Formats: sequence, structure tokens, C-alpha cells
Amino acid sequence: MHMARRLLIGGVVAVMPALALANGFALFENGARAVGMAGAFVATADDPSAGYYNPAGLAFLEGTQFLGGFYLITETSEFTGDDPYPGAGYKAKMEDQIFYPLHGHMAGHLGGNFHYGVSFYSPFGLGTWWPDDYAGRYITKRIDLKVFNLNPNIAYRLGDRVAIAVGADLFISQVDLTKGIGVINPYTQQVDDVGQVHLYSTEWETALGYNAAFLAKLGAGFSFGASYRSEVEMEYTNAEASFIQYQTGYPDFDAIVAGLLPFAENVPGQTLVTYPEELRFGIAWSNEKFTLAYDAVQVGWSSFAELPITIEGRPDLSSVREEDYEDKTTHRFGFEHRVSPTFAYQLGYLYDPTPVPTASVSPLLPDADRDGYSVGFSWDMSKKIRVDSSFLYLPFEERSTEGQDHDNFNGTYDTKAYLFGVSLTYRF
Repeated sequence: MHMARRLLIGGVVAVMPALALANGFALFENGARAVGMAGAFVATADDPSAGYYNPAGLAFLEGTQFLGGFYLITETSEFTGDDPYPGAGYKAKMEDQIFYPLHGHMAGHLGGNFHYGVSFYSPFGLGTWWPDDYAGRYITKRIDLKVFNLNPNIAYRLGDRVAIAVGADLFISQVDLTKGIGVINPYTQQVDDVGQVHLYSTEWETALGYNAAFLAKLGAGFSFGASYRSEVEMEYTNAEASFIQYQTGYPDFDAIVAGLLPFAENVPGQTLVTYPEELRFGIAWSNEKFTLAYDAVQVGWSSFAELPITIEGRPDLSSVREEDYEDKTTHRFGFEHRVSPTFAYQLGYLYDPTPVPTASVSPLLPDADRDGYSVGFSWDMSKKIRVDSSFLYLPFEERSTEGQDHDNFNGTYDTKAYLFGVSLTYRF
């Protein structure tokens, strides 16, 4: 059985999941009205969701206001395999899930030219779930990454037309990932399911970043805005990996597997994810009835060059995975028509190129360049209450691994996402 042991060691090295591939999934769903304009809101920023898009806009808001709501997000992804593995013609479909990230933004006046805002939202997140018999189950079965941002801001109005803001970003995060363990059975020369590994946070982790913003009303209906958010380095130090063994029917083979992996134990582990910095520029034009807006959003994904995973006391299970993400710029175009004093609708389009290089495309994040088409509606029910709703459709371009996948799991992913949201604004 010496050959079996060597085969097992080769398989065990790949046991730990590539957790931070989820890092490529950024969320911008804050305020249904802004999403109705495809997120082109940096130079408008005229409701409490400015706390996310451009906190300098808080300085132009009157009184105390609260905006809160949620989004329902569904995503479908279909996979078609290539040779040599999992084979040409192999097909699988991701399980259906619904995610519902919340957003809340408070804005108010501190006195003089000073204003404040406090926001709570999800800047990043990912959830994928593939069937138990999926050929890529040794890469992932299921992942759930949650990232929240508690973001206080102070805005200062320099005059009638210009404002600046600074703030802090307190990231709060947790991760949960499950994958299968597959090893070549020397008796059958086939890959057998010998177990499952579950990596999860035992506590919520925190990390701190900062942000700054600028907004100028240029006259003749034009405005210009810019905002910056720093990268945030999150250390997941309170994580554990638990292993479950499956019997294969070959007792000596099962005994070797049992001796190589810490089954029936919770093994401490840790990893580190650097969430990227973000720089937004926007210009908008408005009159009494119409708003036209354009935003360019530069995201510094190159900060995610590698993923270190350390399993305490088990260097054979620890690894550093090369990711080599690339900086990318998203382009957003928004339009609003105020049909009456109480009703308006929004339209938007965005182009969002993927930061994920071809070799890193996997069932953890089947990412690709995507277009986005949005529509929204706003209804002022009274002087104090406004209700917004919007729908965003994100069709991804088909993405092939082109035979370059790190895990030698090659094929083409066809992904689409659907986002429906509602927000309510209350003016005190």
C-alpha cells in the first residue's frame, strides 16, 4: 500500500478550500433609487444612501433622514465540462438560492456646516451551492461569505456648492465553506469520496478601513463627485476545519485515509483576505424633471494576489494559492425622470469587467464580464415618506477556463443574476 499512501498525500494537499475566491463578488445594492440608476449616484448623492455612494452628499441633506431596505438576489449558473476533466458534454447547474442583503443609512445635522451619517450594509458577499454529486465537489460544495460594513461619516459644507467628508469602515465578517475530499483509490484507479471538510468562522472577525469624499455643484445643473474607500485587510484567525470520513469498502485504504487526516477533530486554522480599495468618479446633470449621470468605479482587485491558508500544526494541509486578480473599472450610466411632484422612474446600464483571471475561474466564483440593465420607481407618499423599488438584471458573458484552471477542472460557465429591491426613506 505504499503507492496508495503516496497517492493519498498528493490528494490531501489539495483538501483545504480556496476560501477567498469569494473576494471577487462585490455588492453595491444600497438604496433602490440609486440601483434603479445602475449605481450612477456619486455626483447626485441626494438621499441618505449617499453614505455609501458619496458621503459628501450628506452635507446637502436637510433635517434628519433615514433610508432602509433590502434586496432579494438570485443567481443561476450552468456548467458545461471540457476534456480531460470532467469531460466534454458534462453538465451541472447550481442550486437555487435567494439572498437578502439589508441596507440602512441615517443622515442628520450636527450644527453649523457639519453633518453626519451612519450606514450599515454589505459591501462584499458570496453564496454558491452545487449538488452533492457535482464533479467539482472537491473544489467546493457550498460557500457562504458574509461581510458587513458599519460606516460612520462626518461631512462638512464649505459653501453653497462644495462639501467634503471623511469616515471609518468597520468590516465585520464570517465565512462558512464545505467541500468534498477526493482521492484516487489504488484498487479501482478512480477518484473516491473519502470524506468532507467544513471550514467555518467560530467568531465574527473585524477589521478597519477609512473613506473620504468630495462633491461640487458646478452650476447650470452640473455636479461632480468623487469618493475613495481604502482596502481592508481582514484576518480570519478564529476559524476551524472539521473533517468527516466516508467509508469506501476497502478497509486498509480507509485506514490509511484515517491516519492522514484529523477526522473527528476541529483543527484551528486561519487565512487573510485583503478587500480592495475603491475610487469613484461621477458627473451628473439635472433640471426640474430630469437627471443624467455617469460614474466610473475603479476597484483595486490587484491587492488580492494570493491566498494563504494555515492549518495549525499541519503544514501538509497549509498552502498559498496564487490568484493574481486585476484592477478593473466599472462604467455606470443612470437616468431619472420626475414625472410629477410625487412620482419618478429611473433607468440604468452598467458594464462590469471581471477581475478574475482565466486560471482562477472556478465553481467557487464563476465570474465573467457582465452587463447590467436596471429600472426603478419612486413614490413620495407624503412629505415625510418615499418608497423606492428597482430591478437589476445581470447577464454574464459565457466564461471558459480555456484549459487553464488551477484545479484542472475545465469547462464553461453561463451565469445570470436577478436583483429586486425596496427602500423606504423617512424624513423626521
